[in-house]
Amino acid sequence: MNRKLMLATLVAMSGNPAMAEDATPIAAAETASDPAAETREPNAPVTLAPVQVIAEKPADAYVGDLSIGKGSLTIRETPQSASVITRERLDDQNVVNIADALKFTTGVTVQRFDGAGLFNNYYVRGYQVDSIQLDGLPFGSAGNIVDNDPAMYERIELLRGPGGLFQGAGEPGASLNLVRKRAPDKTLLNGAATVGSWNLYRAELDGGAPLTEDGSLRARGVAVYETRDSYQDVVNSQKKLGYGTLEYDFDKATTLSVGGVIQRVDSVINQGLPAYIDGRLLDVPRSTFIGADWNELAPKTTDVFAELERRLAGGGEIKFAVRRLDRKVLYKVARANSAIDANGNTAIQTGVYTTDRENLSTDLYANLPFDFAGHTHNLIVGANWRDQDQTNDSSTFANSYTQNVFEPDHALAEPPLPYTMQDDVKTTQFGGYSQVRLRVLDPLTLVAGGRISWWESRSRNFTQGTSSEYAVDGQLTPFFAVIYDVLEQVSLYASYADIFQPQNAIQADRTLIKPRTGSQYETGVKAEFLNQRVIAQFALFRLQDQDRAITDPTDIRFFVSSGKVRSQGFEAEVTGMLLPGWNLSAGYTNVDTQYRVGTVTQEGQSFAPFTPRHSANLWTRYQIANGALQGLSFGGGLRAVSSFYSQVGTARFVGDAYTVLSTQLGYELNSHWSANLTVNNLLDEKYYEKVSSSFRQNFYGEPRSFTLALRAKF
Repeated sequence: MNRKLMLATLVAMSGNPAMAEDATPIAAAETASDPAAETREPNAPVTLAPVQVIAEKPADAYVGDLSIGKGSLTIRETPQSASVITRERLDDQNVVNIADALKFTTGVTVQRFDGAGLFNNYYVRGYQVDSIQLDGLPFGSAGNIVDNDPAMYERIELLRGPGGLFQGAGEPGASLNLVRKRAPDKTLLNGAATVGSWNLYRAELDGGAPLTEDGSLRARGVAVYETRDSYQDVVNSQKKLGYGTLEYDFDKATTLSVGGVIQRVDSVINQGLPAYIDGRLLDVPRSTFIGADWNELAPKTTDVFAELERRLAGGGEIKFAVRRLDRKVLYKVARANSAIDANGNTAIQTGVYTTDRENLSTDLYANLPFDFAGHTHNLIVGANWRDQDQTNDSSTFANSYTQNVFEPDHALAEPPLPYTMQDDVKTTQFGGYSQVRLRVLDPLTLVAGGRISWWESRSRNFTQGTSSEYAVDGQLTPFFAVIYDVLEQVSLYASYADIFQPQNAIQADRTLIKPRTGSQYETGVKAEFLNQRVIAQFALFRLQDQDRAITDPTDIRFFVSSGKVRSQGFEAEVTGMLLPGWNLSAGYTNVDTQYRVGTVTQEGQSFAPFTPRHSANLWTRYQIANGALQGLSFGGGLRAVSSFYSQVGTARFVGDAYTVLSTQLGYELNSHWSANLTVNNLLDEKYYEKVSSSFRQNFYGEPRSFTLALRAKF
C-alpha cells in the first residue's frame, strides 16, 4: 500500500468527511473493481481492511534470527543459549577470520594450532565444536578446522549445548552454523581495502544484481585476496577466495539456489614454543619462531552446493539441500619436539602430512505451521545423510636437528621426506528427525522432538594392512523443552537434550566400545527490548557425559566404557542496539568441567583445564548521527579470562589470567564510504593464549596491532 492510499484509508476510517475529500479519488480508484460498490447506498459507511504496520529491525542491528534449527526462529524462541554474530558486527570489528569473531562470543575458547591462525579448534562448555553447518546443513568435522574467509557469510550462528536432533552424532558443547550471502533482488556493490600491522594487505569485493528484468534470476559473487606476515618471525600467509551463487525463481513460491566457493591458502606454519619439563613456560620475545623457513601449510577448499526451496501458504516451507565439500591440506614442518634443556636447546622433528577429506551431505525437511484450538503450532519432519571419506598420507616424523630457543637458526636444510604411511577413514551417517512446537496456551509453548540415527565407520591402515568397522543402528536422540512467556517481552525456558558420540576403542573381548551417551539439562530466561533490537539471556546448564572409554584397569591394552564427565555452569549475554547508533555485545561464562569417573589420575580433576573457569567478552560502538561530529564513531572491547592449564603427567603448564583491550575510531564520509581504525591489545599485554606441553604448542597472544579498513557500499 502506497503512502497516499494509506493516508486515505486512515482518514476514511476516522469518519471525518472534511479530511476525506482529498482522499476520495484514490479510495475510489482502489475500490473501482469491487462489484459491491455499485450497489451501495451513497451515504452508506464503508468498511476497509485494517492496515498492518510492521516495524522492521534496523539494518545495522547486532541481533539476528537463527536458522540452525530449520526454518527461522528468534533467539527468544530458541530453548537453548545461543549467539548470532551479524554482518554489521563483523564489519564493525574489522574481523577477517572466524576465530577472531568467536573470541568475542560468549563461552567460546579458541585453541590455535599454528602461528598463522589458520588451524583452530573451538570449544564450548569444555567440548570441541565438531558440528559445523553451512546454511543449516551439517557436513561434519574432525581434527583442526581450516575456515573459509568470513567475507562470504552474512552471519555466524552458535547454538550452545547438544544439537543432535538435527545433526546426529556429535560433541555436546555447541553447533556452529555459517550462513552464506544470498543473491540480492537489488543491485549492490560493496568493497573493502584493509591494511594493518605486520604487512597486512587485504582486498574484498562483494557484488550482486538481478540478471533478468523481472528479477527471477539473480547472482552474487565475493572475492578476497589477503597477504600478511606475523608478529612471529618467518610466519606469513597468503589467502585467495572466490564465492559465487545463482538463484532462480520458478514461480513466486519456488527457488533454486546453486553455487560454490574456492579458497586457496599458502602459509609458513609455526607449531608454537616448547617449555621446560617441570611446567615452566619460556620468557622470550613474542617474535620467537622455532622451526625452519621451509615450513608449509597449504589448505585448499572446494565447495559446491544446490538448494531447492518451496514456500508454502501460512509460512511453511519444504527444502532440499545437497553439498559437496572437498578439503585438501599439505602440512610440512620442522617443529619443536622435546623439553628445553639447561642450555636452551630443543629437538627439532621433521615430517610431512597430507589429507584429503571429501564430504557429501544432503538434507530434506518440511516446516509445517498448522492451526488448532485457536493457536498456531509448528511441525518439522525431515531426514539427512552425509558421507565423509578422508585419506591421510605421511612421512615418518623423526628428530632431525637441534635448535636453541634463545638464538634459533631457521636456515635448516630440508631433509628427504618420503611418504611411508597411508590410511583412510570412511564415515556414513543417516537419520530421520521430527519436532513439534505446540502453543497449548497463550503464554505456554511445548517442544518435543526426536531423531533416529544410523552411523557406520570403516578405517583402513594400508601400511600395516589392517582394517576395522563399526556401526550404530537406530540410536534415538530425544529433545524436550518448555517455554513460558511471563511477560510480553520475557520468557522462561527449560530444555532436555540427549547426545551420542561413537568412539573408536577396543574392549578386552576385541569388540569396539559402545558410543558415549549423555544428556544436558538447561534452564534460563530470555528477554527482548526496544522492539526486539536488544536481546538479553541467562542460562544455567548441567551436562552429563558417560560411557567414555578409559583404560581397562585389568589390562592397559584395552578400554572399558565407564568414564563419566560433568560440565556445568551459567552464561549471560546482552546484545543489540541500546540507543540509536549505540550497539553492544557483552557476555560472561562460568563453567566447571570434572571427571566424575575415570582413571586414578583423572578422577576429580578438570576434564577441560584449558577452558577458563571465568570468561567475559565485550564489544560496543557508538556512531554520532547529528551535529558537527556527525559520522564519527568510536568503540572498543575486551576479552578477559581466568587462569587455565594443561596437565602432562605430574607437570602442570599454567596460562595466567589476562585481559586484552581493543579500541576503534571510525568515520562515515557519506552514505557510501566509511573508514575504521582498530587497535587490538591496546595496552600491549604479554600473555600466553594457549599452553599445552613441554614439547610444543605453547603460544603467546598477539601484541598490540592496528587495522585500518576503508569500506564502500553502493
